[in-house]
Amino acid sequence: MQARAGTAGEDDAFHPPIFAHRVILASHVCEGAWPEACSLSWKASRARLVQLSKGSSVVSWFELLWATIVTLALLGVTGGSLAWVVGLRGYWAVAAAPAFGLTMIGGTAIVAPWLGLRWSILPVLLVTLVLGLVLWFARSLTRRWRAIDVPDPATRARFDIWVLVGVGVATVLISLRVLDAIGAPTNFSQTFDNIFHLNAVRFVLDTGNASSLYVGRMTNPGGALGFYPAAWHGAVALIVQLTGIAIPIAVNAMSVAVAAVVWPLGIVLLTRTLFGRGPVLTVAAGILSTAFPLFPMLLLDYGVLYPYQLGLALVPVALAATAQALGLCASSPSGMPRIWWAIVLLGTLPGIALAHPGALVSWLALSSPMVLIFAILRLRAARSARGRWIVVGLFVVYLIAGVLALKVLRPPLEARGWPTVMSVPAAAWEVLSVSAWFGVAAAIAAIAVLAGIVWAVLTRTATTWVSLGMYVVAAVLFITVASLPFGTLRDALTGAWYNNIPRLAAMLPLAMVPLAAYGVARTTGALAKVPAVSRARVSVAPVWRGTIGVAGIVIGALLVQGPALAVASTSVSHAFAITPSSVLVNSDEYALLQRLDSHVPDGVAIAGSPWTGSSMAYALADRPVLMPHTLMEITDELELVNEGLSEATPGSSVCAAMSALGVGFVLDFGTQEVHGAVHEFPGFEDLAGSPAVELVDHEGDARLYAITGCAAGLDE
Repeated sequence: MQARAGTAGEDDAFHPPIFAHRVILASHVCEGAWPEACSLSWKASRARLVQLSKGSSVVSWFELLWATIVTLALLGVTGGSLAWVVGLRGYWAVAAAPAFGLTMIGGTAIVAPWLGLRWSILPVLLVTLVLGLVLWFARSLTRRWRAIDVPDPATRARFDIWVLVGVGVATVLISLRVLDAIGAPTNFSQTFDNIFHLNAVRFVLDTGNASSLYVGRMTNPGGALGFYPAAWHGAVALIVQLTGIAIPIAVNAMSVAVAAVVWPLGIVLLTRTLFGRGPVLTVAAGILSTAFPLFPMLLLDYGVLYPYQLGLALVPVALAATAQALGLCASSPSGMPRIWWAIVLLGTLPGIALAHPGALVSWLALSSPMVLIFAILRLRAARSARGRWIVVGLFVVYLIAGVLALKVLRPPLEARGWPTVMSVPAAAWEVLSVSAWFGVAAAIAAIAVLAGIVWAVLTRTATTWVSLGMYVVAAVLFITVASLPFGTLRDALTGAWYNNIPRLAAMLPLAMVPLAAYGVARTTGALAKVPAVSRARVSVAPVWRGTIGVAGIVIGALLVQGPALAVASTSVSHAFAITPSSVLVNSDEYALLQRLDSHVPDGVAIAGSPWTGSSMAYALADRPVLMPHTLMEITDELELVNEGLSEATPGSSVCAAMSALGVGFVLDFGTQEVHGAVHEFPGFEDLAGSPAVELVDHEGDARLYAITGCAAGLDE
């Protein structure tokens, strides 16, 4: 066996150079690539959405809506039931449900094959029920031992309308932004990683196995890729099964659910956990969750990194649970002791890890200030030298465990070769101005973050130090990956994220949103105490105060939707659009794939270069392909087909190989490759003049050939 390009999956070593970071600059936004970005209003955005959707049926939009509802129900029912069992109530139960749900999906996917069960919603519900009963029994025992008690209904927090407002505004704004960027429900990202992601969903559906210990066999049948985090792929496969829709629509539904619901739920929860439940703070956190182009939009543009986006969207809930477990909050909303908050944390981490290990490392990095503050507080509270030594010892153990985790979770060296692209001052400025990657400052968000920093320094409480620490960690990691000239130190700090700028840029909003919301809340509170403002406020009738409040929310929501977000959305729309010049599957190729099932019998495999997009026949047309990704384990038989298909003759070794692999057709999508590179497959060249194939169908330059050179076809 030979490997053409190493292992498969999300391997950034094969992406184009990082100079793409500078493709989108402020100077280009108004003068070249995307001139509409500078003046893109919501009215113009809506018009573009309508225009792009003309080619999509009304049915496909309803399918997307239905699939999004099913996605939220899938995460909500599985995760919400467990959140309730462990004692979470109200907003905490709702916000933690997706993280618990993904833990159940990813964990069940590993367990199901051991139980002899095919992948479906049934094993997920079964495992959820069993685990729920175990947790309920554990809570019953601890209640009897009086180690914990379920709080009385009177002590539970009442419904908070401001949470609904904050999260609701974020959901609407981000949904419009994502739908505008995607363009049509059936569109899909025309990027390198999406070849693997979409085909892996089909692989899960075909094999009935969504285990992270098995999905890697799609590209490495020999088992060289023993682990690939597949919780995202398993979840999307469930959406397809439950709705019967096409894979691209299911993927887009997951993207909308994660970006517009899971993300704002989590980041608003983290903000309230650190700083309280004030209405201005809550609404500001919701609005500001829409203000950063670096998340969730960047990961729809770059990669495309769907699993990492899902994992990062869940990290705020894990951070909030960490703060609760360490006692770094003013109060516990449901009266639970720290041990059960630790259980809540443990319920979130497996799902994050099985979505993407990089997201787990992000939690580890951003939670480190919490552990440090906790250790400092415990040292101050210790009444003896022995107590202080215990705290120091445990903190050292934590540091060692963290270093080991960074080493274990770090990808191979060949995948960590991304270079620095700027100076340290330039990288620092990109953090301060919130202009990382896209090159356009998110000015309102940046001002809010700076206000939060000032207020945090002035206040100097445990939670403000935690928030500042998270900001410093995220900023240092970004500056390191973008500019640090010391390679060994840089790799030690950022190697777990592939030394890749976009991954660490996407992590910045997790630390920035709480700080920015705090800055807005404290500044608003300070202004309200100004005598003139206070007198004016008292003199205004309640109904007008409410009107002014609503107007303030609307104006604030619109103000943060600035040019930086427009640039990000436009970039995503270019990545998703199916056009005559699309780099992965252009409009002609897509049209041919739509007719594939009328020519290719079910189960008959298709040959072709995966770099040109022919491998997308697996995900889009439900027909097996010889190479479902560019980074494949190349067997001897597969190499024979790749090298000699065009010269196949009856009785040849090539025909024997094709018979063994079940291949009967070949797709010719020309020479344009997704990365603009050149990969030679002699067996697929000059097919128009080859006597071994016969043209079956074509659309423009895209061609489908039946393999006839083996005389009796697959029987030869």
